Amino acid sequence: METLKKLFSNLVFTSALFLVAGGLLLFAPQETLQIYIRLIGVLCLAGAAVGLLVELLFKKGARSTLVVVFACIAAVFGLLFLLAPGFVTAVLPFLFGVVLIVISAFELLSALQMPFGKLLTILLSAGGLALGILIVSNPNGLSSLMTRLIGVALIYEAVVGFVTAALVKTGRNR
Repeated sequence: METLKKLFSNLVFTSALFLVAGGLLLFAPQETLQIYIRLIGVLCLAGAAVGLLVELLFKKGARSTLVVVFACIAAVFGLLFLLAPGFVTAVLPFLFGVVLIVISAFELLSALQMPFGKLLTILLSAGGLALGILIVSNPNGLSSLMTRLIGVALIYEAVVGFVTAALVKTGRNR
């Protein structure tokens, strides 16, 4: 009985969390992404601070240059994410699109030299090129669409969780 009670409360809590997060992602995708990016920036800065403190203040003996370099890089990214989240949300989809175009172009060139499976590989590579061009031509729109789809998926999971919690509650009362 106690296990069902815990299951019920966990389902209700996580479903409510998913519902709120999904609603934010669905109705305010760019703003929510910027909040998440700022949180990642804070985490990067905290990690950099901990790394530098441990390495420079608390560590005795030889110090690791690699740890200091990575901590400084994390601090730079943390500041960028914290101070310019709009820039990050605009640049990342564009960069993914460019990478997709480059990889698909190389795959297309490789497909043309293959002795077998040419047509399928050419079609798949051309599809990758088309998707890359679509992403590069409208990176913010695609980012917003994907964020909204994630929001819809979270809302769906919240509904499933609430239904499951209701079933657990009614089954427990029998």
